[in-house]
Amino acid sequence: AYARWGRLQMADAEAEASPRPEMERLVVALRARLWQLQAELREQEVSESSSRAYCRGFCQTLLQYAGNRGASEHILPFLEVYRISIQSFANARPYLTTECEDVLLVLGRLVLSCFEVLLSVPESELPCEVWLGFHQSIQDSHDALLEFGNNTLQILVDITREGVWKNPVLLKILSQQPVEAEEANKLVTREGPSFLQMRVKHLMKSNCIPQATFLSKLCADSPEISNVSSFRQAYITCLCSMLPNEDSIQEIAKVDCKEVLEIICNLESEGQDNTAFILCTTYLTQQLQTATVYCSW
Repeated sequence: AYARWGRLQMADAEAEASPRPEMERLVVALRARLWQLQAELREQEVSESSSRAYCRGFCQTLLQYAGNRGASEHILPFLEVYRISIQSFANARPYLTTECEDVLLVLGRLVLSCFEVLLSVPESELPCEVWLGFHQSIQDSHDALLEFGNNTLQILVDITREGVWKNPVLLKILSQQPVEAEEANKLVTREGPSFLQMRVKHLMKSNCIPQATFLSKLCADSPEISNVSSFRQAYITCLCSMLPNEDSIQEIAKVDCKEVLEIICNLESEGQDNTAFILCTTYLTQQLQTATVYCSW
């Protein structure tokens, strides 16, 4: 499955090899619009209202350009949209105040969105100068934000330096090798739940189910994550995708009845009716066979 995922990435890269000229114009227009927002911000006193207005304009601009169909269909321009946006926000930081909660909120969401794009980037197919330039730009923006005590970009700096999927622990997970508890805790501490959830979802979407199962189980068992419900659901969903498999059936049978009911409800609300049905029938069948049916059913 992992090899198939790699081939899909390479196919995507071929489609991105020659971005259309209009995409280049889109990037130029984005630069101009963000510069205009920053110029307007500089003309005002640093305040909550000016910071809020800037953040609103910034988000509207990013939504307009990152949501452009052409940009989203071409990885290189799409990545450039986020590089420019992060750079622009870092440059505007001296004129913003964190008394406006939108400032840190927007930066955090910007980093998450950029990471989501990076997950799909076939690094081996990117020109080396493009990758190095992207990393250096993120590093410069990180340095600028550090002057204000903000290290939100540190994770992007680390990832773009070593490679999105080239962390030693991640390589073990992708090849389904044993991972020591200390190694797992370091990975969880570095990336945090939000980034790891994105990794799990990406692996599932890429049909790398064994790898997604491994990573979601690692996160679900981690003492570094306070709320593991999303990882538990991902893990159970992966097990359902691997049925009929005796090990998967036994793992599902170990889950508490109330948790299974909650996951089934969540899956149905997310439109995953088939997975919810598989989980329901598998779990109930096991309970009937062992005569341990709960009153919840």
